[in-house]
Amino acid sequence: MAGVAVGAAGAAALVASGALDREAASTDPVVRDVEQREDAGEDFVAAWERSRLGTYVVESTLRRTFPDGNGFTSERSVAQRPPDRLERSVGSVSGRRDGRVVLCRTERGRYRCSSGRAERSYRSVVRDEVETLQSYVAGPVPLYSVVADDECFDLSQVRPLPAPPYGTAARFCFDDDTGAITSIRVERDEATDLTEAISVRADVGDDDLRPPETGDPSTEPASNSDEG
Repeated sequence: MAGVAVGAAGAAALVASGALDREAASTDPVVRDVEQREDAGEDFVAAWERSRLGTYVVESTLRRTFPDGNGFTSERSVAQRPPDRLERSVGSVSGRRDGRVVLCRTERGRYRCSSGRAERSYRSVVRDEVETLQSYVAGPVPLYSVVADDECFDLSQVRPLPAPPYGTAARFCFDDDTGAITSIRVERDEATDLTEAISVRADVGDDDLRPPETGDPSTEPASNSDEG
């Protein structure tokens, strides 16, 4: 009887301390799934932040595919050496260099550019991006559920929202060495976009970050339409 009493007292102490609750929670598949989703979401946000603070040049190809099978491809590049960053795509160049924000568009094969002093630091811009991304994947009912797969993360929409930022499903992959995003697949009802890196390098020169000037000829390749 003394042994029973001692055992009962010990069990009561475990319940009072929450030890049994924690043990039960650790074996509950629903709780485990939520914890894994939260961990994957935190890792995804951390990978995103690292990608915005890394130094690299990425050349990539974007392919957009419509539900009927038609689509087009275009080329894109990102050169980054924080706080400087320059992004080139068909018909436009945007970014920041030496504390100034620049935006260039093409007109009749030549660039037309405007620039101005950056009102915010690069770090503050990244910080806001990270906070916004956290709001998408955190909380009891997040906008996206996240599953980790090596250097990639799969996002699935779980909360209704018109025009969700990353479609109904998305997949992000990151370069282990530089942190750069090497692949993004975003699925929407109207189209699926797949951006894949052709090359990634960690050495970034001044020429990589030099924006064009008004009147410079545009050397951006035109997009290619395709079918099927």
